Amino acid sequence: MEKDYHKENLEKIAERFFSIAGQTGQLIFDGDPKTGKIEWYGIIEEFTGYTPEEFGKVDLGASKSLIHPEEQEMFWNTLMNSLKTGEKFEQKFRLERKNRTYIYVECSCVFLKDENNRVYRAIGLLKNITEREHNQEKLKISEENLLRYLQNFRGIGFQLDGNFDFVLLHGAVKEITGYEDKDFFSGKIQLAQLVDPEDRSNFFENRRNLSTASNYLVEQEYRMRNRNGNRVWIFESIQVIHSIDQTSRLYQGFIQDITERKIATESLDRAEKLRKKEIHHRIKNNLQVISSLLDLECDNLLSGTPDHKKIAEAFRESHNRIISMSVIHEELYNSRDMETINFASYLKKLTDDLFKSYKVGNSDIKLYLDVEDFFFEMDNAIPLGIIVNELVSNSLKYAFPDGRSGEIHIELQALDDKKSSNTTADFSMQNNVGPSSYFKLTVGDNGIGFPESFDFKNISSLGLQLVNTLVDQIGGSIEIENGPGMKYKILFKDS
Repeated sequence: MEKDYHKENLEKIAERFFSIAGQTGQLIFDGDPKTGKIEWYGIIEEFTGYTPEEFGKVDLGASKSLIHPEEQEMFWNTLMNSLKTGEKFEQKFRLERKNRTYIYVECSCVFLKDENNRVYRAIGLLKNITEREHNQEKLKISEENLLRYLQNFRGIGFQLDGNFDFVLLHGAVKEITGYEDKDFFSGKIQLAQLVDPEDRSNFFENRRNLSTASNYLVEQEYRMRNRNGNRVWIFESIQVIHSIDQTSRLYQGFIQDITERKIATESLDRAEKLRKKEIHHRIKNNLQVISSLLDLECDNLLSGTPDHKKIAEAFRESHNRIISMSVIHEELYNSRDMETINFASYLKKLTDDLFKSYKVGNSDIKLYLDVEDFFFEMDNAIPLGIIVNELVSNSLKYAFPDGRSGEIHIELQALDDKKSSNTTADFSMQNNVGPSSYFKLTVGDNGIGFPESFDFKNISSLGLQLVNTLVDQIGGSIEIENGPGMKYKILFKDS
């Protein structure tokens, strides 16, 4: 009677257990080891994909086929051993669902024994741990990626305790400092000892800021003397963190050797200073040129009877020459290397200013530019700019009297081997230059032209004298075609 009572009580307990476990998203089983029959409870269809009726036919023998082939033998051997000994059974494996996909399952099972100490009943549950396993796999991959990153990281990753002593070091410790990890862990050497004396004050100040702030990040550059005595530039990033239990203060960060970058930056800075010095030198030279031109203009004006109209014209011409140089320097500062300028862009600005100066923006005089994007050095760009200024100014002043309409053309082309002619060959022989980088600048108009008796080499015009002088300065040659209109062809060489 008492035995039946205990059995009935056990049945009630088991029933409650099955009910509660089923509500937690687990699969419950109650099996008879002798017959192999298994009763299944819980969310059968959600768990396995089978209906309760279909899965109810799965007995102990059939359940083996649902286990992943790679895990069947281990699972079965462990289960058989537990059935013999009655010891608690726990196993993790992959279970095949109806749609042929696998889920990770954790199986826990206890065994009931009869008076002969033989197992007569197995009660257990299956828990879906797929998400947990996937998360662990992702964590493992993340850890592997982190380790790979640290192994390939060309720096030092570190963690410090509250006293700024190393508790973790990883990376190129010896390559950067010359010391082994153990030298820092043992206290044989401190990082602060390696910091250049001139940088230590700032180094310790940042450490003090870290020790007092609750959430602080320090990024700093300083010099370090490694074990061989060589100076190394260091970039350090370090921040405050806390231990897992929030009881202690830690610091973590990384160190990188930026010596090569620093050397490159310093070299660029030196080059930049030299370039600026050279630019200022050229500006000084150009101002001297302007001063000389003004002196010449002044002498020219004082040589005859003062004429207000002539004086005003001289001022405008001087103004245009100064503008031609200022535009050069504007282009220079905007250029890609501060040593050459885009001559096409320069000519566009220069001629726009000239047309505004002579107030022909709304007249019937048209300008046509045919210039490719050539980059010229300053030694050629400035004389060429003044030459164009003088020739275009002449066309605007004299080629179209009495409000005539007309055209001014400017063309610049490179003369390569295919385009070169006897003219280019003669030019190179006369000027003793090599057969490369030749250019032809053509400035012309369709105006009234010069008289037939005009001699370009023997003229009193300061502007045209200046053109002759500047063509000689750049080692070039000039030809003139007179009528109809005027056309100047200038050959020169640029590197």
